[in-house]
Amino acid sequence: MKLIHILGHNFNWNIDSYIDQNIGDEFLITAFSLGNTYSSNSRIKPILDKCMIDLQFYGKKAQLSKGSLTKFDFHPANCIGIDEPTNVYFESCINDAINYQIKQGFKKIIIPNYYEDTDLRKITSFIKYANSFLIENKIDGVEYFMSIPLAYDIVRNNDFVDQLLIDLTDMEIAFDGYFIACENKPEQGHKISVDLRLITNLSKIFKTLKAQNFKTIYAYANWDALIYLSQTDIDYITIGTFENLRNFSKKRYTEDISGGASKGYYFSEKLLNMVRAMDLLNIRDNNMLDSIRNDRNIFSDIILIPGYDWNIHKPDVNKNYLLSISKLLNSVAEIYPIQDRIMYVLSLIQGGIDKYKQLDRSYVTLQSEGKNYHLNIWFNYLLKTIQMSHDDFQSWYQSTSLE
Repeated sequence: MKLIHILGHNFNWNIDSYIDQNIGDEFLITAFSLGNTYSSNSRIKPILDKCMIDLQFYGKKAQLSKGSLTKFDFHPANCIGIDEPTNVYFESCINDAINYQIKQGFKKIIIPNYYEDTDLRKITSFIKYANSFLIENKIDGVEYFMSIPLAYDIVRNNDFVDQLLIDLTDMEIAFDGYFIACENKPEQGHKISVDLRLITNLSKIFKTLKAQNFKTIYAYANWDALIYLSQTDIDYITIGTFENLRNFSKKRYTEDISGGASKGYYFSEKLLNMVRAMDLLNIRDNNMLDSIRNDRNIFSDIILIPGYDWNIHKPDVNKNYLLSISKLLNSVAEIYPIQDRIMYVLSLIQGGIDKYKQLDRSYVTLQSEGKNYHLNIWFNYLLKTIQMSHDDFQSWYQSTSLE
């Protein structure tokens, strides 16, 4: 597994963490944020050979004239005045997008696709078209990844997912792999989804594609990537800073969305969760910082110093997440066989549950996003995948803890 930095807002933090802390392996340029001037950027030029680009064809309407998307002549964001662009128009956009990446020298080509709420037929029609184009135009030494932007209602539909997997694993497929972006729609006050149907079906997609020897990129991934990586090898997982780089949503390309005011969040490896900056005061006052503190993390050390002036736009706050999630994902990816990997992630989850119990016993109650809304669901889901009882796991967990 390799980790891909998403280069969006304040991408210098990603590049600095790669150079200074050896975090991550490659980079994903986002068209929405950087437009077509990235190749002349003094920070990006030295790493261009480690980059790929997502041209982000995530819609078809004129309101998609957002960000820097219109800077690409072939981008459908330029189709202002066209009430309902034809398939021929979009197929031409796909062709030009592939050729553009080849001309720019990218060795991993992400073939753009379109987000459709529930119309699986339209999604697969563009997949089939791109495949037919690639059969005739594939270049040696270049890897091609087809974009699969999964709407929430698609990924939760078992029949849709089964049909999609049939199309994606067809014997005539020329793609080397798939670039998967999944709409999660977390509940209010949550940062990740705990929808079991979504977790089950997205897991199935990754496992099936890997079983058929396709490479996979999990794009716009949040820390729930731990659950999917625990069950199968994922070749590339993106790591991002701000929320819109860690949670795929079509709304970013169709609506003006403000993240709202926030002092930021502390990502805790021990809790496997984000903790609001304001909750850290309560944790500190009750002498419970060690229950959430990240070990061997210079950014964690800085931002947990008493009196630290918290702000979501500070580099140390975001680099704490980058370092923490990279350590977690790398530790999981190193474990074989998969059964042992699942047991390892279960032990991480159990450790988080235990830490939350310690906080409760000290009358420290975390609010909203920081509360434990996800760990029990993850725990029970993974136990079922390996058909293990709760009691058997606890016996194993206690014995390994004693060792």
